[in-house]
Amino acid sequence: MTSFALSGICAILILGLLYLASPVFVPLTFALFVICLVAPLRQYLGRRMPAPLAAILVLLVSLAVSIVFLSLAGWGFSLIGQWVMANAGRFQRLFMLETETLHPHAALMIQMFQDSFNVSWLVRAIQEVALRVNSMFGLIFLSFVFIALGLFELDEAPDRLTRLLGEDRAKRWMDIARQVASKLRWYMVIRTVASVLTGVTVWLFAIYAGLELATAWGGLAFLLNYIPFLGPLVATVFPAFFAFVQYGSLQTSIAVLVVLNCIQIIYGCYLEPRLAGSAFSLSPLMVMVAVFFWGLVWGIPGTFIGVPLLITMTTVFSATTRFNRGASST
Repeated sequence: MTSFALSGICAILILGLLYLASPVFVPLTFALFVICLVAPLRQYLGRRMPAPLAAILVLLVSLAVSIVFLSLAGWGFSLIGQWVMANAGRFQRLFMLETETLHPHAALMIQMFQDSFNVSWLVRAIQEVALRVNSMFGLIFLSFVFIALGLFELDEAPDRLTRLLGEDRAKRWMDIARQVASKLRWYMVIRTVASVLTGVTVWLFAIYAGLELATAWGGLAFLLNYIPFLGPLVATVFPAFFAFVQYGSLQTSIAVLVVLNCIQIIYGCYLEPRLAGSAFSLSPLMVMVAVFFWGLVWGIPGTFIGVPLLITMTTVFSATTRFNRGASST
């Protein structure tokens, strides 16, 4: 009982440390994640040019990709926020008209929802997301300081680990690190393929349906697909709201919502599991818990990094378990 209580206290203290020191831990975690992704490119270039030059080129490529992603997110949410502000009054009027045609019990529930929700709340929410996305440029700066240090020290890492842990333990942990990096790269390949297909399909559907801001919906669907559960939810609900304002029809809005959810289901529940196979062996419940837990601790960056952290922890746990079983059997 005492050991259980101590374990709980330690877990709470670690959680508090991760939350309070998030300005350091979030960039450091992203830096390690990016290094795992770009390590093969760094090693490839290092065999063809001086190591410092290879590290600088890889750093510039990583920085450019990150800026493009964040700029796309900031542009998309800012454009949506401007559109909402321009059509706020129309949205409120349509919402009230649709409420009046409902059954009295349903209308009462909608009225309760309307008392706590209005268009100004939606505008503030979109503006807050755009502000947080733009504020992440500071996180990127610190992350790339860590990435630069890691890339310049990548070649010396095995020797330093050997001197620190000894040859056998260093070899084991380097093998685990390679497994983690390989799984993270494969995860990002699968997620990127699914995100591109989702973004293009949503964009084409938005053009076909005549939705305004079709490019913004496609771009946000591409970006938000990197966040399991929460991302696809936002990428389907928002266009449905906007379709309601544009067409003035609740039925059309529901139809848009259904089609967008079908797109997400096809790529998220059918394509991605087939591409991943048994490489990760992650249950949907574990993925959902990881997204919400790290989102609670680290905010928007935590929702993105939650699944890679889960993959890392499960890989390390399974590798150490196999090693301990092998050591005990001998």
